[in-house]
Amino acid sequence: MSGHAEVVDFYRSYGTESFVDAEPLYAHVCRELGDHPSLVELIAAHDPEAQQPNLLFAAVHYLLLSGLEHPLRQIYDGALDEPVTPAFADLVVTNRAAIDELLRTRRTQTNEVGRAAILALMLSDASKRAKRPLAWIDLGASGGLNLNTDHFRIEYKVGERVLTTGPANAGLTLQCEVRSGSPDIAPAHPPVSWRVGIDRAPIDVTNAAEARWLQACLWPSQPERQARLTTAIEIANRMPPRLIAAEAVDGLANAMAQVPADTALVVTTSWVWFYLPEPTRQAVLAMMAASDRRVRWYSLEAAGVVNELGYEGEPSVIDSVVGRVELGGGEPIEAAVLGRSHPHGAWLEWC
Repeated sequence: MSGHAEVVDFYRSYGTESFVDAEPLYAHVCRELGDHPSLVELIAAHDPEAQQPNLLFAAVHYLLLSGLEHPLRQIYDGALDEPVTPAFADLVVTNRAAIDELLRTRRTQTNEVGRAAILALMLSDASKRAKRPLAWIDLGASGGLNLNTDHFRIEYKVGERVLTTGPANAGLTLQCEVRSGSPDIAPAHPPVSWRVGIDRAPIDVTNAAEARWLQACLWPSQPERQARLTTAIEIANRMPPRLIAAEAVDGLANAMAQVPADTALVVTTSWVWFYLPEPTRQAVLAMMAASDRRVRWYSLEAAGVVNELGYEGEPSVIDSVVGRVELGGGEPIEAAVLGRSHPHGAWLEWC
């Protein structure tokens, strides 16, 4: 994608599909982009990876969160009832140097804390199967916020009941609606004695500017996600996650070499496998399969992305499939679909 017409068509598709219900402000901008040639020209001047709508919106949001005074801030906040696209285009063109720099140097990072509600069930399942303390590798960890999952309190609404797991005095409480099935929800999180996150460009959430980028990648009309993220960042500042900056294969090799011998190894991915090229996926799988210890890989990915699960439901980019693949240790591969969930952990259907 390089020409102006291609950029307009690409953004219009986001405005009529991806953003239309989830973020109306962004949907308006995407549909009306063609009315602002200077904005189209700016986007088209970048490499295809930097032309992604989510990246441009994050760059604009970052400037506003950094204190830039512009009418778009009031429009985002709902305090000014004006058309969003002219204001958006004005901000981008007026601040072109800053926007260009962000598009060149940044990539979208969505460290969605709500997914901890699903990750907690994965860790619980692994603990019950292994009956040993866990060593946890989170592949594609972003800022590593979800590595503190066992320090969060999670409320699962099961029919008329609310079942909780995690400390009562936790700084962050998450909610998840269990729509079907009966996941085993224990009052306490399982013991995790060792943990590390891997990301090609990890976010240092103890750095205010870096943490602000994570906040910028969230959408302005979802204040509840912003509140969760802010609290999770505060917790991570007290308990900084350990992160390895590396591509998936090298980072996993590095981490697996450090796993304590007396632990059960768990690898998690949440909306990461979707973005890995097929050769990288195969290399990661081969590494886990060749391990002399059993590896339990838990995934929260779009339907149909993890082929090893053999998922036969309808493909979807809205829902996620929760899966477990056990491999390595000289034993056959075992795979199971554990359930379906909202991609941000708002609800769960357990098998």
